[in-house]
Amino acid sequence: MWSKNIQLDSKLKFWLLDMKSLSYRIRNIAKLEIVPIEARTSKIFLNEKKIFGYKKSEHLYLREVLIYADKLPIMYARTILPLRCLRGFWHKIRKLNNKPLADIVFKKKLIVRSEFKFKKSSINDDFSKRIIAFDLKNTNILATRQSTFKNRNEKVLLTEVFFSNFEQFDYLDG
Repeated sequence: MWSKNIQLDSKLKFWLLDMKSLSYRIRNIAKLEIVPIEARTSKIFLNEKKIFGYKKSEHLYLREVLIYADKLPIMYARTILPLRCLRGFWHKIRKLNNKPLADIVFKKKLIVRSEFKFKKSSINDDFSKRIIAFDLKNTNILATRQSTFKNRNEKVLLTEVFFSNFEQFDYLDG
C-alpha cells in the first residue's frame, strides 16, 4: 500500500525525503555508476498503468537502471512514460543510457515534481520480484518511493527502490 509518509529510524529517511537529484548528491560523495537494464514497452505493473489512466491501448515505455555507489548496488530506478511522449520533450530519455534521469528533469525549470508516495517492500510485491531477478548478493530492499515529473501536460513516473547499501553513505545537506 502506498502512503504519503514513511516510518524509518535511519539516516535513509533524509535521502528518501530529498526532492532534488540523488544522483548528483551521491556523485559528490562516491563513485556513481548507472547500469541500464532495459528499455522496452512491456513489464509495466498495474499500479503504474493506473497513474497514466490505464488505457489498455496505450503503450508505455519503460527504462530500468541499477545505480551503484563505490561499486555497491544502492538503488533500482524505473522511469515510465507513454510512448507518444517520446516524440516531444521526453525523447531525451531514450538517449540517457548510463546517465541519470536528473540530467533531463532538473535542468529545465518548468518541470514540476509531484509529492512522494512511499511503500515498504514485501516479498510478494512487483518491485521485489523484479529485483530478485537481478541476483544482487547481500542486498535488501529498505523502501520504495514514487513521484512524477510533469512538463506541460506530459508526465513521467519515476519509481526508486532503495537498497540497504544506501545506509553506508552519509547524507550531507546542501
